[in-house]
Amino acid sequence: MLTGSKTTFKVRQIVPDMKERMLSHGGLHTRGRDMFGLRCLPGECVLQRAVLVRKKLSAREGGGWLAGTLFCTHFRVAFVPQDSQKPDDNADPVLLGDHDVALASIEKVVAVGPSRTKLVTPNSSLKFTPEELVLYCRDLRVICFLFDRLTPETQAVEITYSIAKTYQPLKPGTILSFQNAALGSVEMKQFLSNRRHDAQMNWFESMNDWERELERTGATGWRVSAVNDRFEMATSLPRFNVVPQKVLDTELKKTFAHFNEGRIPRWCWRHPRGSDLLRTASFQNNIYHEKDDIRNLEALLFGGQQQCVVVELAEEMPTPADIQLAHTRLRALCLGDISASVSVPDDKWLSTLEASRWLDHARCCLKKAAEVSCLLRGGHMTVILQEQEDRDMNCVVSSLVQVMCDPYCRTVPGFQGLVQKEWVMAGHRFLSRANYHRDSDKEEAPVFLLFLDCVWQLWAQYPSRFQLTGDYLLALHDSFHLPLFSTFLSNCQRERSRRSQRLSQSYTPVNGWREVLPQDPSQDPVDPPLPPVWDWALQYSCQRRARFTYPVAQSSAPQPVLNGNLNTNPNTHKPSDGTLGSVFLLSRGSFSSPSHLLPWRNGGGSGSYRKSHRRAPSSESLPGLERLIKTWSQSEPSKVSPNPQDPQEPLLPLLLGPCIGVWRDCYLRGALQAQAFCHPTPTSMYHPVDQLAWEVQQLRDKLALASSRHAAPTTKKQESRRPDTNLNQNTNNGTFLFSAPRPSFVTPRGLPPTSAPPRAPPPTAPLPRLANRDPSKRTFLFSHPPDSRQDQRYTPMPSTRLSKNSGPSLGS
Repeated sequence: MLTGSKTTFKVRQIVPDMKERMLSHGGLHTRGRDMFGLRCLPGECVLQRAVLVRKKLSAREGGGWLAGTLFCTHFRVAFVPQDSQKPDDNADPVLLGDHDVALASIEKVVAVGPSRTKLVTPNSSLKFTPEELVLYCRDLRVICFLFDRLTPETQAVEITYSIAKTYQPLKPGTILSFQNAALGSVEMKQFLSNRRHDAQMNWFESMNDWERELERTGATGWRVSAVNDRFEMATSLPRFNVVPQKVLDTELKKTFAHFNEGRIPRWCWRHPRGSDLLRTASFQNNIYHEKDDIRNLEALLFGGQQQCVVVELAEEMPTPADIQLAHTRLRALCLGDISASVSVPDDKWLSTLEASRWLDHARCCLKKAAEVSCLLRGGHMTVILQEQEDRDMNCVVSSLVQVMCDPYCRTVPGFQGLVQKEWVMAGHRFLSRANYHRDSDKEEAPVFLLFLDCVWQLWAQYPSRFQLTGDYLLALHDSFHLPLFSTFLSNCQRERSRRSQRLSQSYTPVNGWREVLPQDPSQDPVDPPLPPVWDWALQYSCQRRARFTYPVAQSSAPQPVLNGNLNTNPNTHKPSDGTLGSVFLLSRGSFSSPSHLLPWRNGGGSGSYRKSHRRAPSSESLPGLERLIKTWSQSEPSKVSPNPQDPQEPLLPLLLGPCIGVWRDCYLRGALQAQAFCHPTPTSMYHPVDQLAWEVQQLRDKLALASSRHAAPTTKKQESRRPDTNLNQNTNNGTFLFSAPRPSFVTPRGLPPTSAPPRAPPPTAPLPRLANRDPSKRTFLFSHPPDSRQDQRYTPMPSTRLSKNSGPSLGS
């Protein structure tokens, strides 16, 4: 018998009508505003609820526990605090509240009892009443709910079963049901159809959007071609592509066959000093090169510039398989093995982090993007990023180059337009790399998440140069794991257009492949309309969205540079002028002029045109080009550019071991919950370990203040340095868990100062044991006894700093 009379009596004694409200199922499967304060989406049904539940707050949320009501619907697990404001039924619907988690984001459900834990699956059975419910999410969150002693046992068991049976491991068929649960109602379809695109960002969906980008960057000599309007030339390329003006569409059609998947060299961005950034796939082998083809191919590569540098990314950049393996190891390190209840010891944490190679991959991407940025800064050349398929690492490097060099791309509208241009429209395989349907495990690789990590590294080193914040990057990271947005549910613009218009294809010998509308256009589609990820008002509250940007004025963008002319500030590292038509290969930080770089210049193969109309490459420019790279690699950013605040100077990252850190707010936000759980102390007090860390910090501050009174003037000068210097260096491999802050950085908003005390001041006497507390009720998630491990790892508050001598530390 789950619910005894004693428990029922206590509920009646405290709240007279609480039992009827808790056990009444008349409010279940309701729509609109629920009786306990949950505002449901149109068509959303409440499957189960539990009252008198406490949610453990993360360090970013202030710590402690929050009391409220827990709901399980067929779309999400929602938590409504007991002191929350009454929801407005007339407001636009929001998919997820500040304390909600979508069912599709849940990876594991763990029930914690008095003396054991159990991984709950749809087919498992519970032989104990859960006291805690822990949700492990795919976005590395760990959410813990604690059932109060007064929570009816039936509610605790039933809501655990409801969540375990409703959430489904992603597989074919479950994604569509999840999308219909959130967006499939008639009201939501009508609501989404009336929403408009953000007018502040560039969506790159029309020819006018691309022409506006050409005008913004001041790029002349280029035009927007619609030769791929029906996706006949290349199915993975967008409808519109930017090519040199001198190449006509009739001539352009002949060049698609010379490149892998027809992905020809295309313009991406122009540097204010006149250089152009292009991207392309690798050349096709054994292709007959006509004389006219060679002229058109070289016109695409040079784009009117004197020199061309091809940056081959295959040799140095990680492969998608490498990225997937590194991310899997990172997840296992941050969350531990859930089923085996194993965690990495503190003394091996940093070495395990280094062995995952995730930070190495981020460092490699930043280094290559910095090299390309320095080349573009030289002026009067085209820099071409070349990859086998032009759909993975080309997206990463081209985007990072523009974030480093273009201040507009460091704003929210500019960054979103950048992702649209270099990822969505460029044909990155979002659907295959995310593997939402779990049907392409060999192609799964979080390439986009690696890019977000690299952007976070730049933001951590130069926060004052960004308008967007770490909260924005974190929200975009979490939205990537939610299979609800059209941005991530297609591999190219062609697939995205066919899905939105419900088109099918037919073939005729005369017309070829053509899109055909359905027979009954008035018939409702089976799939619900999917919004873009940039519709933040549909996902987050206005309070959460307010933390996406810094409320500071940004430096104005540089004036457009027409015709590739340099500005009045000459470049002191400009390479010497080489021969017109010189082509160089940048590989592993050095330049070369291999004969096989351009197949038609190699002269191999039968029937190929051996003589190019351009002159042979000269080696005179090699010292100048190498000097651009070596000047950056051997100097600090302040020494490379005479004016670091100049908007035309790139944000060159620091790549040494201490400078590339772990994205703590993303990867380690569930580290505390993944270690141990116990029944909460009163809500006015912090976790005991938090409180102990705060007391240690206060003693350190007092000791430093006392020693400063008798210190020499030189000691006082050293004391003025920041107290949060990185102290968690692993001397064996030189890796730092978190990047060491620099004096010029701006402290991110939302983090309390190191000297700020917790909400409740710590008592001067030792804390007494709570009365009427059963020692058996103290539970550890991974079955660790209360005092069995003296080195139990724990993530302190962001405001605490533990000395190096006190043992391994996770916080900086």
